[in-house]
This record gives sequence, structure tokens and C-alpha cells, in this order.
Amino acid sequence: MRKPHQIWALVSPAMHRKLKEYAVENKIASTRAKMIMYILYNFHPDNLLEDYTFQSKLGKMVNIKVSDAELEYIKSLAQRYNVTISRLLRNMVYTYFHSMEKEKQKA
Repeated sequence: MRKPHQIWALVSPAMHRKLKEYAVENKIASTRAKMIMYILYNFHPDNLLEDYTFQSKLGKMVNIKVSDAELEYIKSLAQRYNVTISRLLRNMVYTYFHSMEKEKQKA
């Protein structure tokens, strides 16, 4: 399947590192882009948390190639949370790892 579209996620250096570490540790996906897509399709928070540590000048870029259907899904999520696609991706990643940390603390 050809992936004609590209979307960009600008994430904090800490989240950039966590994406790769988590994917490798859990044998989920080999790239940050695949890990972000995994989060988008498998994590459904009621509310997104804002990554207040993020600074665009220090942000790390993740390029994700997506199909028409994937792009439409991502656009619908962005609309649901009332944010831009880049902000959706950044905050989805942040919220995912934040919730993972909370789960670890409960255990």
C-alpha cells in the first residue's frame, strides 16, 4: 500500500527518547513513527494532557508517512480533541507515557 501523505510530529527530546526506548523494550515497533501510530490506534484517553516541557526550538521531529485512511482518522482525532495534528501527536505521546507512569506507580 502506498503512503502518499506525510505528517510531522514535533516532540520534546525526552518524549523522543521514550518513544524509541519503549518500542524496543516492548518489541512493539522499530521506529518512532510506528510507535506514534500504535499509540494513536490503541490509546483512547478522555482528555489529552499538555506537555508543558515542550519547546519548539528544542523539539525533535518525527516524520510519519500515512495512507488516505490513516490521515482521515488522524484528522478526525485532531478535530475531536480540538487541536492541530502536530499538537495531537505530541500530546497523545505525552499523555500515553504519563498514564504508563501512573500505572507503574499504582503497582
